[in-house]
Amino acid sequence: MNEIILYTKQRCPLCEEVRSLVDLLSGEYQIEVEEIDIEQNEELMSKYLYEVPVLEVNGDELDYRSITYTSIEERLH
Repeated sequence: MNEIILYTKQRCPLCEEVRSLVDLLSGEYQIEVEEIDIEQNEELMSKYLYEVPVLEVNGDELDYRSITYTSIEERLH
């Protein structure tokens, strides 16, 4: 089982796009997705405020600049 953590925040159009990519991949791979709103956690806010969306795919972190269908798929098994 693949594990993905999606760090998001409210009013984030890029977060919606990444969520759609993950949804597409979930049709081909077994994926467990946890979505975390960084605005609910001070530590995550200070770490990711200007970086969301951030994906953690099987422990490998991708920031919004490097998230593509292919970059996610390469980390899945």
